[in-house]
Amino acid sequence: MDAHEGGRCVLVVEDDAGLRALLVEFFRGEGHDARAAEDGPAALHVVAQWTPDVIVLDRHMPGMDGEEFARIYRALPPPHAPLVLLTGHAQPEAAGERVGTAAVVVKPFALDELLTTVARAAREPALIPV
Repeated sequence: MDAHEGGRCVLVVEDDAGLRALLVEFFRGEGHDARAAEDGPAALHVVAQWTPDVIVLDRHMPGMDGEEFARIYRALPPPHAPLVLLTGHAQPEAAGERVGTAAVVVKPFALDELLTTVARAAREPALIPV
């Protein structure tokens, strides 16, 4: 792992540039090695060169949405990082099931909630109910 002691490698996939930058800086400030991608194709490029511990994934993005990214990502050779879905969907659990995520965080969210969810997903990816 490239992150600081106790930190994780987190990939933030978010099309909103301001939120993407905020999340990357937040995770870095918490001791994680955080990288960013503005959309699904860019995220696929990142994971081809770097192995994150967790992927924080926006559900709704132009072009390739979170669901399509997840499908293509899981078709790649392992290892596969757990996905934490960010969504403003009216039925977040249903959106998480369609994408196949370890956890769902509903927008708007508190940064500490996201941090806790990412840490749990990295520790126990199969134990977090969708």
